[in-house]
Amino acid sequence: MLLLLAGCAAFGQATPAGGGNVITFRGIQIDKQARTITFPAAINQREGPLEYLLVNEKGKTHESLLSTKIDPYDIQVAMLLLGINPAAQVTVRPPDQITKQYLQTTPELKGAKVTLLLAWRDAHGPHRMPAENLIRNTEANATMTPGPWIYNGSEMYNGRFLAQVDGSVTALVRDSAALMNNPRPGNDDDQIWEVNSPATPALGTPVDVIAQLEQIVSK
Repeated sequence: MLLLLAGCAAFGQATPAGGGNVITFRGIQIDKQARTITFPAAINQREGPLEYLLVNEKGKTHESLLSTKIDPYDIQVAMLLLGINPAAQVTVRPPDQITKQYLQTTPELKGAKVTLLLAWRDAHGPHRMPAENLIRNTEANATMTPGPWIYNGSEMYNGRFLAQVDGSVTALVRDSAALMNNPRPGNDDDQIWEVNSPATPALGTPVDVIAQLEQIVSK
């Protein structure tokens, strides 16, 4: 609760960004009318296996396509303004390392449906595409299927907001400590996701992450 109050107090310092419905909060643009938040990240991997789409730069960058300097807690505060449910209190913490055994026993996660778009500019001009386009399913030998992601909102454990502790923003395999998760078949397998290299820009390319809230689901 104290963490939430601190975030709400900090939100009072948010500034307008070109319109009554758009404000900027700690590097995050929040558009209440479009129900979107937009924040900066960068390409962290151009090849190899993945367990995360996006992590904070202090998180598990060795297995994430993107990294961001934005704190997961600040993303949570921004999404709370758009109406998502607060993080659930839990008595059992997810493991630090997601294992095959854990994935086989953990349940599917519930939450708000969000569309994730990535936007960047390079020598060929501006690009804007679904985040799924940069991920490949090796089992299906195809690009990740299109569709929404789940904003489950992480968890509170012993008074600590786990997404902030772990730096986990968007997971490809079920991770309740992450803010967002992949709901597609295969989210219980940490061996089948990898970078879709031909569609991915150069390492270090600045990328805007745009999360659009589609539908809120009660926990």
